[in-house]
Amino acid sequence: MRGSPSFPCSLPGRFTLDTLSSSRNAPDPVALRRTAPLEAGVAVVLCAVLLFFAWKLPEFRSESNVRLILKQSAQLAVVATGMTLVIATGGIDISVGSLVGLCAMTLGWLSAMRGWPIELACMGAVGAGGLCGLCNGLLITRGQLPPILVTLATFAMARAGASLFNEGGSISDLPRGLNETFDRTNFLSLPVLFWIGLLALAGGAILLRCTTFGRQLLALGGNRTAATLSGLPVQRTEALVYTLSGTLAGFAAVLNTAYKATATPDAGQFLELNAITAVVLGGTLITGGRATVVGTGLGVLTISALLSGVRLSGWQDQVAWFLVGAALLLAVEVQKWRGRE
Repeated sequence: MRGSPSFPCSLPGRFTLDTLSSSRNAPDPVALRRTAPLEAGVAVVLCAVLLFFAWKLPEFRSESNVRLILKQSAQLAVVATGMTLVIATGGIDISVGSLVGLCAMTLGWLSAMRGWPIELACMGAVGAGGLCGLCNGLLITRGQLPPILVTLATFAMARAGASLFNEGGSISDLPRGLNETFDRTNFLSLPVLFWIGLLALAGGAILLRCTTFGRQLLALGGNRTAATLSGLPVQRTEALVYTLSGTLAGFAAVLNTAYKATATPDAGQFLELNAITAVVLGGTLITGGRATVVGTGLGVLTISALLSGVRLSGWQDQVAWFLVGAALLLAVEVQKWRGRE
């Protein structure tokens, strides 16, 4: 229309339709934080740890050390798989390290002192772990006790129970086949212990993502009240997940004993700290509802590489535990940052 004023579309500081369109298309930082893969953070940390120690220590990148890292990560991978499922429900299980010690001594006692065949002794150790896990689950569900309180009590009792076998001493009179089968056997040029840990993680991922039980775990951790009101078997699911965690701790005890060719009462020491750190560092929410077994696997490799690098550097193990604890706190802070508005 003649005489109508014209409005420039690109004056400095002027809000225009083009500005509105570009603002709508601009990425939202909060959305980017929340939609980023859960495993992104631990992947960066793993690369940093590997690059640092590989640059600082030539022996760190040797084939023998890489194989050692893969072997030593097996029992942590097995325990961390169970811990991932527990934390997915919003719970916690700090008894797993002590259960490894108790089940290892159970295996040694059954084999060396009771004369059981090694296969039955291994089954007995796994069964002992499952029974302890079931007790944890029943006390939490039927007894309505907090998971941290129940598993703390089991942590103390299991470690004390391990010291009752053989008057607190180790048991080394075990069949050589146990060590040869698990520690000295390779498959596709890699240690069989590595494949066992990988299978445990793969099984946990399938259970979590492809089964009704896994979906129930995530629903329970996401909103317990809603899960109860929707008719999900909350108590049964929770009891089963602690039973599974204890069973995997018993299996980790078999791997620990086979690797060392000796059953020791201090087996699994600090394993609960490493498992929780691997799970949370991998991206599983400490409050439950979201979980990633892939991230847990990366967290396991990160901690195993960190421990190896610290020991090769000649530092004391206390340095490694300090770094693992710091990594756990950092992982929790990162989770808070991801969920912040």
